[in-house]
Amino acid sequence: MQRIACTMIGGALFVVCCLVALLLSDALSPGRLPPMLAFYAACGAGVALILGLVMLERRGVPHGLAALEGR
Repeated sequence: MQRIACTMIGGALFVVCCLVALLLSDALSPGRLPPMLAFYAACGAGVALILGLVMLERRGVPHGLAALEGR
């Protein structure tokens, strides 16, 4: 669970870094990246970041079969 959460957080940060690089390079030659695509990619990265952080916070809570068995 922790590996998945860290992968989600790392992926979100990678997407944000790529978007910043694309938008900075787009300032020199406009039209390379549609604004709505950048917006939706940033929203997706934000959701992945928040879900990854939530998964890290809940790692002490039993899940799966352990939660159903009452452990």
